[in-house]
Amino acid sequence: MIMRKLTVFFAASLLLAATQTFAGAHIIIRNTNAAGVGFNDTTPVAPLPGNSGTTIGQQRLIVFQRAAAIWGSLLESKVDILVDASFANLTCDSSSAVLGQASASTIFRNFDGAPQQNVWYPAALADAISGKDLVNPTKPITDPTSKAHITAQFSSSVDLPTCLSGSLAWYYGLDGNHGAKEDFLVVLLHELGHGLGFIGVTNGTTGAMSSNFPSVFEQHMFDSTAGLHWNQMTNAQRVTSSTNDQKVVWDGTSTTAAALKFLGGTPTLRISAPASLAKTYQINTAGFGPKVTVAGVNGTVAATQPIDGCAAITSGGLISGRIALIDRGTCNFTVKVKNAQLAGATAVIIADNVPASIPPLGGTDDTISIPTIGVSQTDGAAIRAALGSNVTALIFADSSLLAGADTSGHPKLYVPTTFADGSSMYHFDVSASPNLLMEPNISSDLPSNSVDLTLNEMLDIGWTLATQTPNGRIAGRRGH
Repeated sequence: MIMRKLTVFFAASLLLAATQTFAGAHIIIRNTNAAGVGFNDTTPVAPLPGNSGTTIGQQRLIVFQRAAAIWGSLLESKVDILVDASFANLTCDSSSAVLGQASASTIFRNFDGAPQQNVWYPAALADAISGKDLVNPTKPITDPTSKAHITAQFSSSVDLPTCLSGSLAWYYGLDGNHGAKEDFLVVLLHELGHGLGFIGVTNGTTGAMSSNFPSVFEQHMFDSTAGLHWNQMTNAQRVTSSTNDQKVVWDGTSTTAAALKFLGGTPTLRISAPASLAKTYQINTAGFGPKVTVAGVNGTVAATQPIDGCAAITSGGLISGRIALIDRGTCNFTVKVKNAQLAGATAVIIADNVPASIPPLGGTDDTISIPTIGVSQTDGAAIRAALGSNVTALIFADSSLLAGADTSGHPKLYVPTTFADGSSMYHFDVSASPNLLMEPNISSDLPSNSVDLTLNEMLDIGWTLATQTPNGRIAGRRGH
Protein backbone atom coordinates (compact mmCIF):
# COMPACT_ATOMS: atom_id res chain seq x y z
CA MET A 1 0.00 0.00 0.00
CA ILE A 2 1.29 3.46 -0.83
CA MET A 3 -0.05 6.57 0.80
CA ARG A 4 0.76 10.23 0.20
CA LYS A 5 0.70 13.10 2.65
CA LEU A 6 0.56 16.77 1.69
CA THR A 7 3.01 18.08 4.27
CA VAL A 8 6.49 16.71 4.84
CA PHE A 9 9.50 18.10 6.68
CA PHE A 10 13.20 17.63 6.02
CA ALA A 11 16.59 18.08 7.69
CA ALA A 12 19.31 20.40 6.44
CA SER A 13 20.81 19.48 3.07
CA LEU A 14 24.05 17.54 2.92
CA LEU A 15 24.97 17.22 -0.73
CA LEU A 16 23.71 18.04 -4.20
CA ALA A 17 23.33 15.30 -6.82
CA ALA A 18 22.53 16.52 -10.31
CA THR A 19 20.58 14.26 -12.62
CA GLN A 20 21.41 14.53 -16.31
CA THR A 21 18.40 14.17 -18.57
CA PHE A 22 18.17 13.71 -22.31
CA ALA A 23 15.55 16.36 -22.92
CA GLY A 24 13.45 19.16 -21.58
CA ALA A 25 13.66 19.17 -17.76
CA HIS A 26 16.68 19.00 -15.47
CA ILE A 27 15.68 17.46 -12.14
CA ILE A 28 18.22 17.82 -9.32
CA ILE A 29 18.16 15.56 -6.26
CA ARG A 30 19.29 17.11 -2.99
CA ASN A 31 20.03 14.41 -0.45
CA THR A 32 18.88 15.61 2.98
CA ASN A 33 19.75 12.50 5.00
CA ALA A 34 22.29 12.58 7.79
CA ALA A 35 25.55 10.64 7.43
CA GLY A 36 25.16 6.88 7.48
CA VAL A 37 21.40 6.70 6.89
CA GLY A 38 19.00 6.74 3.96
CA PHE A 39 20.75 7.83 0.80
CA ASN A 40 24.00 7.82 2.81
CA ASP A 41 23.64 4.27 4.14
CA THR A 42 27.08 2.64 3.76
CA THR A 43 25.90 -0.96 4.19
CA PRO A 44 27.74 -2.99 1.50
CA VAL A 45 25.59 -4.71 -1.13
CA ALA A 46 26.20 -6.48 -4.42
CA PRO A 47 25.43 -4.60 -7.66
CA LEU A 48 22.03 -5.29 -9.21
CA PRO A 49 20.86 -5.30 -12.86
CA GLY A 50 21.31 -1.75 -14.14
CA ASN A 51 22.52 -0.52 -10.75
CA SER A 52 26.29 -0.54 -10.12
CA GLY A 53 26.05 0.84 -6.56
CA THR A 54 28.00 -1.09 -3.93
CA THR A 55 26.24 0.36 -0.87
CA ILE A 56 22.53 0.64 -0.11
CA GLY A 57 22.77 4.44 -0.18
CA GLN A 58 24.47 4.48 -3.57
CA GLN A 59 21.90 2.13 -5.06
CA ARG A 60 19.03 4.23 -3.71
CA LEU A 61 20.48 7.40 -5.23
CA ILE A 62 21.11 5.71 -8.60
CA VAL A 63 17.47 4.60 -8.77
CA PHE A 64 16.31 8.11 -7.89
CA GLN A 65 18.51 9.50 -10.67
CA ARG A 66 16.86 7.11 -13.12
CA ALA A 67 13.36 8.18 -12.03
CA ALA A 68 14.32 11.85 -12.39
CA ALA A 69 15.78 11.14 -15.85
CA ILE A 70 12.56 9.44 -16.99
CA TRP A 71 10.36 12.36 -15.94
CA GLY A 72 12.94 14.86 -17.21
CA SER A 73 12.92 13.23 -20.64
CA LEU A 74 9.15 13.68 -20.95
CA LEU A 75 8.40 17.21 -19.71
CA GLU A 76 9.73 20.56 -20.90
CA SER A 77 11.14 23.16 -18.50
CA LYS A 78 13.90 25.72 -18.86
CA VAL A 79 14.07 26.05 -15.07
CA ASP A 80 15.90 23.44 -12.97
CA ILE A 81 13.65 21.43 -10.63
CA LEU A 82 15.13 20.85 -7.17
CA VAL A 83 13.90 17.85 -5.15
CA ASP A 84 14.72 17.53 -1.44
CA ALA A 85 14.76 13.79 -0.78
CA SER A 86 15.33 11.58 2.25
CA PHE A 87 14.62 8.21 3.82
CA ALA A 88 12.74 8.13 7.15
CA ASN A 89 10.94 5.65 9.40
CA LEU A 90 7.52 6.06 7.82
CA THR A 91 4.50 4.25 9.24
CA CYS A 92 4.50 0.50 8.80
CA ASP A 93 2.70 -2.15 10.85
CA SER A 94 1.48 -5.69 10.35
CA SER A 95 -1.26 -4.70 7.87
CA SER A 96 -0.15 -1.61 5.92
CA ALA A 97 2.89 0.43 4.98
CA VAL A 98 3.50 3.98 3.79
CA LEU A 99 6.12 3.53 1.07
CA GLY A 100 6.60 7.19 0.29
CA GLN A 101 5.14 10.67 0.35
CA ALA A 102 5.83 13.72 -1.77
CA SER A 103 4.41 17.11 -2.58
CA ALA A 104 5.10 20.36 -4.33
CA SER A 105 6.92 22.52 -1.78
CA THR A 106 4.70 25.48 -2.56
CA ILE A 107 2.07 26.71 -5.03
CA PHE A 108 1.68 29.89 -7.09
CA ARG A 109 -1.14 31.83 -8.73
CA ASN A 110 -1.32 34.97 -10.88
CA PHE A 111 2.36 34.75 -11.84
CA ASP A 112 3.72 36.15 -15.11
CA GLY A 113 2.42 34.01 -17.95
CA ALA A 114 -0.13 32.14 -15.83
CA PRO A 115 -2.70 30.61 -18.24
CA GLN A 116 -5.52 31.36 -15.77
CA GLN A 117 -5.91 33.89 -13.00
CA ASN A 118 -6.76 32.93 -9.40
CA VAL A 119 -5.78 29.31 -10.01
CA TRP A 120 -3.00 27.54 -8.07
CA TYR A 121 -0.13 25.81 -9.89
CA PRO A 122 2.51 23.57 -8.23
CA ALA A 123 5.96 25.15 -8.03
CA ALA A 124 7.72 23.15 -10.76
CA LEU A 125 4.87 23.71 -13.23
CA ALA A 126 4.59 27.42 -12.43
CA ASP A 127 8.33 27.75 -13.08
CA ALA A 128 8.07 25.82 -16.35
CA ILE A 129 5.26 28.07 -17.58
CA SER A 130 6.81 31.37 -16.47
CA GLY A 131 10.36 30.45 -17.44
CA LYS A 132 11.54 31.77 -14.06
CA ASP A 133 12.50 30.21 -10.73
CA LEU A 134 9.64 31.61 -8.68
CA VAL A 135 10.75 29.63 -5.62
CA ASN A 136 14.28 31.11 -5.65
CA PRO A 137 14.05 34.41 -7.52
CA THR A 138 17.28 35.88 -6.11
CA LYS A 139 19.70 32.95 -5.83
CA PRO A 140 20.99 30.11 -8.01
CA ILE A 141 19.66 26.60 -7.56
CA THR A 142 23.13 25.45 -6.45
CA ASP A 143 23.05 27.76 -3.42
CA PRO A 144 22.73 25.45 -0.38
CA THR A 145 20.04 27.74 1.04
CA SER A 146 17.86 27.53 -2.09
CA LYS A 147 14.40 26.11 -1.49
CA ALA A 148 13.27 22.90 -3.16
CA HIS A 149 10.40 22.74 -5.67
CA ILE A 150 9.43 19.23 -4.53
CA THR A 151 9.89 17.49 -1.16
CA ALA A 152 9.91 13.70 -1.00
CA GLN A 153 10.38 11.07 1.70
CA PHE A 154 10.70 7.30 1.41
CA SER A 155 10.38 4.53 3.93
CA SER A 156 13.43 3.06 5.62
CA SER A 157 10.99 0.86 7.59
CA VAL A 158 10.27 -1.32 4.56
CA ASP A 159 13.26 -3.61 5.09
CA LEU A 160 12.57 -4.10 8.82
CA PRO A 161 11.15 -7.43 10.12
CA THR A 162 8.35 -5.54 11.91
CA CYS A 163 7.03 -4.07 8.64
CA LEU A 164 4.21 -6.23 7.27
CA SER A 165 5.64 -9.10 9.34
CA GLY A 166 8.88 -8.97 7.38
CA SER A 167 7.19 -9.64 4.02
CA LEU A 168 8.20 -6.31 2.45
CA ALA A 169 11.57 -5.23 1.04
CA TRP A 170 12.88 -2.69 -1.50
CA TYR A 171 14.23 -3.72 -4.91
CA TYR A 172 16.91 -1.38 -6.27
CA GLY A 173 17.50 -3.02 -9.64
CA LEU A 174 16.49 -1.14 -12.79
CA ASP A 175 15.25 -4.10 -14.84
CA GLY A 176 11.76 -4.42 -13.34
CA ASN A 177 12.41 -7.96 -12.09
CA HIS A 178 11.45 -7.16 -8.50
CA GLY A 179 9.63 -10.41 -7.69
CA ALA A 180 7.94 -10.15 -4.30
CA LYS A 181 9.86 -6.96 -3.42
CA GLU A 182 8.68 -3.36 -3.90
CA ASP A 183 10.18 -1.78 -7.01
CA PHE A 184 11.78 1.42 -5.70
CA LEU A 185 11.88 2.95 -9.19
CA VAL A 186 8.10 2.64 -9.60
CA VAL A 187 7.50 4.22 -6.19
CA LEU A 188 9.83 7.09 -7.12
CA LEU A 189 8.00 7.69 -10.40
CA HIS A 190 4.71 7.76 -8.46
CA GLU A 191 5.92 10.25 -5.85
CA LEU A 192 7.59 12.53 -8.39
CA GLY A 193 4.23 12.48 -10.20
CA HIS A 194 2.62 14.01 -7.12
CA GLY A 195 5.35 16.63 -6.81
CA LEU A 196 5.09 17.60 -10.47
CA GLY A 197 1.34 18.13 -10.32
CA PHE A 198 -0.84 15.11 -9.57
CA ILE A 199 -2.13 16.95 -6.52
CA GLY A 200 -4.76 19.52 -5.55
CA VAL A 201 -5.45 22.00 -2.78
CA THR A 202 -8.73 20.80 -1.23
CA ASN A 203 -9.01 19.76 2.40
CA GLY A 204 -10.90 16.46 2.31
CA THR A 205 -12.44 17.03 5.73
CA THR A 206 -13.77 20.55 5.24
CA GLY A 207 -13.90 20.86 1.44
CA ALA A 208 -12.05 24.18 1.67
CA MET A 209 -9.49 25.09 -0.98
CA SER A 210 -6.29 27.00 -0.30
CA SER A 211 -7.29 30.67 0.24
CA ASN A 212 -10.59 29.66 -1.42
CA PHE A 213 -8.94 29.34 -4.82
CA PRO A 214 -8.81 26.07 -6.81
CA SER A 215 -5.72 24.45 -8.25
CA VAL A 216 -5.51 23.57 -11.92
CA PHE A 217 -6.08 19.95 -10.80
CA GLU A 218 -9.51 20.69 -9.27
CA GLN A 219 -10.64 22.18 -12.57
CA HIS A 220 -10.55 18.73 -14.17
CA MET A 221 -12.22 16.84 -11.29
CA PHE A 222 -15.82 16.25 -12.37
CA ASP A 223 -18.60 14.77 -10.23
CA SER A 224 -21.21 13.16 -12.48
CA THR A 225 -23.83 13.15 -9.71
CA ALA A 226 -23.59 16.88 -9.06
CA GLY A 227 -22.79 17.68 -12.69
CA LEU A 228 -20.05 20.04 -11.50
CA HIS A 229 -16.29 20.37 -11.49
CA TRP A 230 -14.71 20.73 -8.06
CA ASN A 231 -13.79 24.37 -8.64
CA GLN A 232 -17.52 25.06 -9.20
CA MET A 233 -18.67 23.47 -5.94
CA THR A 234 -19.25 24.74 -2.43
CA ASN A 235 -17.13 23.36 0.40
CA ALA A 236 -20.01 21.14 1.49
CA GLN A 237 -20.46 19.78 -2.03
CA ARG A 238 -16.78 18.90 -2.22
CA VAL A 239 -16.99 17.02 1.08
CA THR A 240 -19.89 14.99 -0.29
CA SER A 241 -18.09 14.42 -3.57
CA SER A 242 -14.92 13.22 -1.82
CA THR A 243 -16.68 9.94 -0.96
CA ASN A 244 -18.89 9.64 -4.05
CA ASP A 245 -17.33 6.35 -5.11
CA GLN A 246 -17.03 5.73 -8.89
CA LYS A 247 -18.67 9.07 -9.69
CA VAL A 248 -15.70 11.47 -9.70
CA VAL A 249 -13.61 11.46 -12.86
CA TRP A 250 -10.71 13.26 -14.52
CA ASP A 251 -12.08 14.88 -17.69
CA GLY A 252 -8.90 16.40 -19.12
CA THR A 253 -8.82 16.10 -22.92
CA SER A 254 -5.39 14.48 -23.27
CA THR A 255 -5.99 11.87 -20.56
CA THR A 256 -9.43 10.95 -21.87
CA ALA A 257 -8.07 10.43 -25.39
CA ALA A 258 -5.14 8.33 -24.13
CA ALA A 259 -7.42 6.17 -21.95
CA LEU A 260 -9.07 4.79 -25.09
CA LYS A 261 -5.72 3.27 -26.11
CA PHE A 262 -4.42 2.33 -22.67
CA LEU A 263 -7.31 0.91 -20.63
CA GLY A 264 -8.82 -2.49 -21.28
CA GLY A 265 -12.28 -3.93 -20.71
CA THR A 266 -13.88 -3.63 -17.29
CA PRO A 267 -13.57 -6.76 -15.09
CA THR A 268 -17.14 -7.82 -14.40
CA LEU A 269 -19.06 -10.36 -12.31
CA ARG A 270 -22.40 -11.26 -13.82
CA ILE A 271 -24.69 -13.82 -12.17
CA SER A 272 -27.40 -15.31 -14.37
CA ALA A 273 -29.03 -17.71 -11.90
CA PRO A 274 -30.90 -17.88 -9.63
CA ALA A 275 -33.18 -15.03 -10.69
CA SER A 276 -32.93 -13.40 -7.25
CA LEU A 277 -29.20 -12.77 -7.80
CA ALA A 278 -29.24 -12.13 -11.54
CA LYS A 279 -27.38 -8.86 -12.16
CA THR A 280 -23.94 -7.32 -12.67
CA TYR A 281 -21.95 -6.73 -9.46
CA GLN A 282 -19.41 -4.13 -8.43
CA ILE A 283 -16.04 -5.80 -7.86
CA ASN A 284 -12.32 -5.31 -7.29
CA THR A 285 -9.65 -7.40 -8.99
CA ALA A 286 -6.50 -8.93 -7.54
CA GLY A 287 -3.00 -7.60 -8.00
CA PHE A 288 -1.79 -11.20 -8.39
CA GLY A 289 -2.69 -14.01 -10.74
CA PRO A 290 -3.90 -13.69 -14.36
CA LYS A 291 -6.02 -10.81 -15.58
CA VAL A 292 -9.71 -11.28 -16.20
CA THR A 293 -10.17 -11.87 -19.93
CA VAL A 294 -12.93 -11.01 -22.40
CA ALA A 295 -13.77 -14.73 -22.74
CA GLY A 296 -13.81 -15.02 -18.97
CA VAL A 297 -14.58 -17.89 -16.61
CA ASN A 298 -18.11 -19.27 -16.54
CA GLY A 299 -19.26 -21.73 -13.89
CA THR A 300 -21.10 -22.66 -10.74
CA VAL A 301 -20.15 -20.99 -7.45
CA ALA A 302 -19.29 -23.18 -4.45
CA ALA A 303 -18.24 -22.32 -0.88
CA THR A 304 -14.95 -23.50 0.57
CA GLN A 305 -14.44 -25.25 3.86
CA PRO A 306 -13.00 -23.58 5.84
CA ILE A 307 -14.94 -20.54 4.70
CA ASP A 308 -11.92 -18.23 5.03
CA GLY A 309 -9.76 -20.52 2.87
CA CYS A 310 -6.78 -20.14 5.17
CA ALA A 311 -6.15 -23.87 5.52
CA ALA A 312 -6.20 -26.73 3.04
CA ILE A 313 -9.66 -26.93 1.46
CA THR A 314 -11.57 -29.92 2.84
CA SER A 315 -14.48 -29.44 0.42
CA GLY A 316 -12.30 -30.09 -2.64
CA GLY A 317 -14.89 -32.35 -4.23
CA LEU A 318 -17.33 -29.44 -4.33
CA ILE A 319 -14.74 -26.85 -5.40
CA SER A 320 -13.06 -28.68 -8.27
CA GLY A 321 -14.12 -27.19 -11.61
CA ARG A 322 -16.12 -24.43 -9.91
CA ILE A 323 -15.73 -20.79 -8.85
CA ALA A 324 -14.78 -20.73 -5.15
CA LEU A 325 -16.45 -18.32 -2.71
CA ILE A 326 -14.18 -17.41 0.23
CA ASP A 327 -14.60 -14.94 3.07
CA ARG A 328 -11.97 -12.30 3.77
CA GLY A 329 -9.99 -12.52 7.01
CA THR A 330 -7.25 -14.27 9.02
CA CYS A 331 -4.63 -14.81 6.28
CA ASN A 332 -3.24 -13.27 3.09
CA PHE A 333 -5.37 -13.26 -0.05
CA THR A 334 -2.71 -15.22 -1.91
CA VAL A 335 -2.92 -18.03 0.67
CA LYS A 336 -6.68 -18.30 0.21
CA VAL A 337 -6.50 -18.35 -3.56
CA LYS A 338 -3.62 -20.82 -3.68
CA ASN A 339 -5.58 -23.21 -1.43
CA ALA A 340 -8.61 -22.90 -3.72
CA GLN A 341 -6.43 -23.44 -6.79
CA LEU A 342 -4.96 -26.60 -5.26
CA ALA A 343 -8.53 -27.81 -4.68
CA GLY A 344 -9.29 -27.38 -8.39
CA ALA A 345 -11.16 -24.04 -8.42
CA THR A 346 -11.35 -22.21 -11.76
CA ALA A 347 -11.61 -18.74 -10.16
CA VAL A 348 -12.12 -17.16 -6.73
CA ILE A 349 -14.61 -14.66 -5.33
CA ILE A 350 -13.53 -13.12 -2.00
CA ALA A 351 -16.32 -11.55 0.06
CA ASP A 352 -15.42 -8.67 2.36
CA ASN A 353 -15.89 -9.07 6.11
CA VAL A 354 -16.81 -5.46 6.87
CA PRO A 355 -19.78 -3.42 5.59
CA ALA A 356 -19.76 -0.94 2.72
CA SER A 357 -16.45 -1.88 1.14
CA ILE A 358 -14.89 -4.22 -1.37
CA PRO A 359 -11.52 -5.70 -0.44
CA PRO A 360 -8.43 -4.38 -2.24
CA LEU A 361 -6.77 -7.65 -3.21
CA GLY A 362 -3.04 -7.18 -2.82
CA GLY A 363 -0.24 -9.70 -2.65
CA THR A 364 2.30 -11.55 -4.79
CA ASP A 365 2.46 -15.20 -5.80
CA ASP A 366 3.70 -16.08 -9.26
CA THR A 367 2.31 -19.62 -8.95
CA ILE A 368 -1.33 -18.49 -8.90
CA SER A 369 -2.94 -19.28 -12.25
CA ILE A 370 -6.65 -18.52 -11.67
CA PRO A 371 -8.34 -15.07 -11.60
CA THR A 372 -9.57 -13.54 -8.34
CA ILE A 373 -12.15 -10.85 -7.68
CA GLY A 374 -13.57 -9.24 -4.53
CA VAL A 375 -17.18 -8.38 -3.69
CA SER A 376 -18.82 -6.51 -0.83
CA GLN A 377 -19.89 -8.17 2.40
CA THR A 378 -23.55 -7.73 1.44
CA ASP A 379 -23.15 -9.27 -2.02
CA GLY A 380 -21.01 -12.08 -0.64
CA ALA A 381 -23.64 -12.93 1.97
CA ALA A 382 -26.39 -12.96 -0.67
CA ILE A 383 -24.40 -15.32 -2.88
CA ARG A 384 -23.57 -17.61 0.05
CA ALA A 385 -27.25 -17.74 1.12
CA ALA A 386 -28.27 -18.89 -2.38
CA LEU A 387 -25.76 -21.72 -2.70
CA GLY A 388 -28.48 -24.29 -1.93
CA SER A 389 -29.40 -23.90 -5.59
CA ASN A 390 -27.05 -23.50 -8.54
CA VAL A 391 -25.46 -20.05 -8.60
CA THR A 392 -24.15 -19.52 -12.13
CA ALA A 393 -21.59 -16.77 -12.60
CA LEU A 394 -19.47 -15.30 -15.38
CA ILE A 395 -16.28 -13.43 -14.51
CA PHE A 396 -15.12 -11.56 -17.61
CA ALA A 397 -13.76 -8.29 -19.01
CA ASP A 398 -16.55 -6.20 -20.54
CA SER A 399 -14.93 -4.72 -23.65
CA SER A 400 -17.78 -2.22 -24.07
CA LEU A 401 -16.66 -0.25 -20.99
CA LEU A 402 -13.12 0.89 -20.22
CA ALA A 403 -11.81 -0.47 -16.92
CA GLY A 404 -11.42 2.48 -14.58
CA ALA A 405 -13.38 4.96 -16.71
CA ASP A 406 -16.98 6.16 -16.89
CA THR A 407 -19.27 5.72 -19.90
CA SER A 408 -17.76 8.87 -21.46
CA GLY A 409 -14.25 7.41 -21.23
CA HIS A 410 -13.09 9.74 -18.46
CA PRO A 411 -10.72 7.94 -16.03
CA LYS A 412 -12.13 7.64 -12.52
CA LEU A 413 -10.44 9.18 -9.48
CA TYR A 414 -10.13 7.34 -6.18
CA VAL A 415 -12.90 8.51 -3.83
CA PRO A 416 -13.94 5.48 -1.73
CA THR A 417 -17.08 5.69 0.41
CA THR A 418 -14.91 6.00 3.51
CA PHE A 419 -12.50 8.91 3.15
CA ALA A 420 -8.87 7.74 3.20
CA ASP A 421 -6.51 10.53 4.25
CA GLY A 422 -3.51 10.61 1.93
CA SER A 423 -5.16 8.40 -0.67
CA SER A 424 -8.59 9.82 -1.53
CA MET A 425 -9.10 12.31 -4.37
CA TYR A 426 -5.60 12.68 -5.81
CA HIS A 427 -5.10 9.21 -7.29
CA PHE A 428 -6.62 7.27 -10.16
CA ASP A 429 -9.19 4.69 -9.08
CA VAL A 430 -8.15 1.12 -8.32
CA SER A 431 -10.66 -0.19 -10.89
CA ALA A 432 -8.30 0.73 -13.74
CA SER A 433 -6.94 -2.13 -15.82
CA PRO A 434 -4.10 -2.31 -16.63
CA ASN A 435 -3.13 -0.84 -13.27
CA LEU A 436 -2.01 2.79 -13.34
CA LEU A 437 1.04 4.40 -11.76
CA MET A 438 -1.01 6.96 -9.81
CA GLU A 439 -3.36 4.54 -8.07
CA PRO A 440 -3.18 4.74 -4.24
CA ASN A 441 -1.58 1.28 -4.06
CA ILE A 442 1.55 0.29 -5.94
CA SER A 443 0.70 -2.79 -8.03
CA SER A 444 3.30 -5.47 -8.66
CA ASP A 445 2.65 -5.51 -12.42
CA LEU A 446 3.50 -1.85 -13.08
CA PRO A 447 6.38 -1.47 -15.57
CA SER A 448 9.41 0.43 -14.30
CA ASN A 449 9.89 2.56 -17.44
CA SER A 450 6.41 3.98 -18.04
CA VAL A 451 4.30 6.73 -16.50
CA ASP A 452 1.15 5.68 -18.45
CA LEU A 453 -1.78 8.14 -18.22
CA THR A 454 0.08 10.25 -15.66
CA LEU A 455 1.94 11.95 -18.51
CA ASN A 456 -1.37 12.93 -20.09
CA GLU A 457 -2.64 14.32 -16.79
CA MET A 458 0.49 16.52 -16.73
CA LEU A 459 -0.35 17.80 -20.22
CA ASP A 460 -3.92 18.55 -19.11
CA ILE A 461 -2.73 20.79 -16.25
CA GLY A 462 -0.30 22.78 -18.39
CA TRP A 463 2.98 20.89 -18.85
CA THR A 464 4.32 20.58 -22.39
CA LEU A 465 6.09 17.60 -23.88
CA ALA A 466 9.87 17.61 -24.01
CA THR A 467 11.25 18.56 -27.39
CA GLN A 468 13.07 15.22 -27.66
CA THR A 469 13.50 11.90 -25.86
CA PRO A 470 16.36 9.37 -25.87
CA ASN A 471 14.65 7.20 -28.51
CA GLY A 472 12.75 9.94 -30.29
CA ARG A 473 9.41 8.80 -28.84
CA ILE A 474 7.18 9.71 -25.95
CA ALA A 475 7.97 6.86 -23.58
CA GLY A 476 4.93 7.39 -21.37
CA ARG A 477 2.34 6.54 -23.99
CA ARG A 478 1.41 3.11 -25.22
CA GLY A 479 1.35 2.56 -28.95
CA HIS A 480 3.85 5.29 -29.76
